[in-house]
Amino acid sequence: MDTTDIRNHATYLLSQAEEALKDGNVEEGRAKMVEAENAIKDADAKDEAQADLDRIKGDFAKPMNTVPVASADVAIHSLDEGGAELKASYKPPSWVKGLPAAAQPLWVQEKMGIREKEEAVFYKDVFIKYMQSPNDAVFQMSLDSDEKKAMEEGTDNEGGYFVPEEFINTVIHDTGLPSGAIRSNCTTIRVASKDGYIPTLANATWGAIAEEAAFSDQTPTVGQVAFSIKKSGGLIKVTRELLDDSAINLPSMLTQIFQEAAGRDEEVGILGGGGSTDYLGITDAASGVSDVLLAGATSIVATDLFNIFYTLESQHRANASWVMPSLISKEINGINSTSAGVHSVNDLNTPPATFLLGKGVVNSDIAGTGLATAITANAEIGVFGDFRNYYIFDRVGFSIRRNDSLYMENDQVGFFATRRGDGKVGLSAAFKILKAAAS
Repeated sequence: MDTTDIRNHATYLLSQAEEALKDGNVEEGRAKMVEAENAIKDADAKDEAQADLDRIKGDFAKPMNTVPVASADVAIHSLDEGGAELKASYKPPSWVKGLPAAAQPLWVQEKMGIREKEEAVFYKDVFIKYMQSPNDAVFQMSLDSDEKKAMEEGTDNEGGYFVPEEFINTVIHDTGLPSGAIRSNCTTIRVASKDGYIPTLANATWGAIAEEAAFSDQTPTVGQVAFSIKKSGGLIKVTRELLDDSAINLPSMLTQIFQEAAGRDEEVGILGGGGSTDYLGITDAASGVSDVLLAGATSIVATDLFNIFYTLESQHRANASWVMPSLISKEINGINSTSAGVHSVNDLNTPPATFLLGKGVVNSDIAGTGLATAITANAEIGVFGDFRNYYIFDRVGFSIRRNDSLYMENDQVGFFATRRGDGKVGLSAAFKILKAAAS
């Protein structure tokens, strides 16, 4: 029996021990655990003996000359002795300290060296093994030395895993999905501390100077955009039956569910967050973004759109976009639909445009953003601005932890996901809020 079969048999013995303990058969459970532990020790001993044998055979096969002089000699010698593999190890300048290779942003992963890419693949395999293990004890006992090292380097101090980056990217960064649609338009910054700030600087003055006249002395105003990292998260309880079903891609399923929920929560924060326990939203009074009023309290006309478009200063219009609920887009597309004048849709055979006055439209239909879905008195119904001036501060990537005992009475395993970050308006003048008039 090879070591793989021995380890699989040990896993089976542990599952039997667990069942025996549930049935109250303590002695039988202990016996199965001892048998499993001995099997693991036997497998480890065989692996160590095989490694020693391979090393001795390799040393015996080496030639007397220690400097490689031919391709056959090069194949025998380790490339780590100054060869190509060592040169292939590379961490780009944007590498985030404290995160394993698999949890680095995708643009970092694309530029990192061959060795780091191999580490990322290996870490993802261990992460999947962690998610699909029957319990944490079985996972710990099933690890070989390399897997244990990957776990220790990639595990946070609460016993969880940083989620590999591609599990994140397909959900929260994809603007075509129903959650997290605004994030890609904002400026995202990875930060290394819990609190901090981005300094701001106003423009200098410039003007004509008469001969022998003094310069106009005006020091630009210096300010700051402060951030304070906050934690958010969620919980999913999974049955043992689901964990045992190897046909289900559990890591992908759980991370997608977590990411969709996190994307919706982040969108609420960007638009309507209060700043105490979540992001400070654009529509919150503390952000300093001003309103542009409609002419009426219950309807919108083309002139209202021209008004907010040109109220936003030209330097911010170049990269501006609209954010509004779908039902507000419906009202806009219905402007003058039955009479002469400005039309958004020419006929019922033409799909509604995804642009408004030449700028892209993002429909946010998540409850709690602060944007109303109907035009009523004093209701804020949309935002127009350059979202690059909204800053998202990411402290670390997503972390997932499991708890095998908390929900044991229902034979369930709890998976806890957390993320830490903050969001702030960097320049309030870069945004305008479309608001209905008072009644």
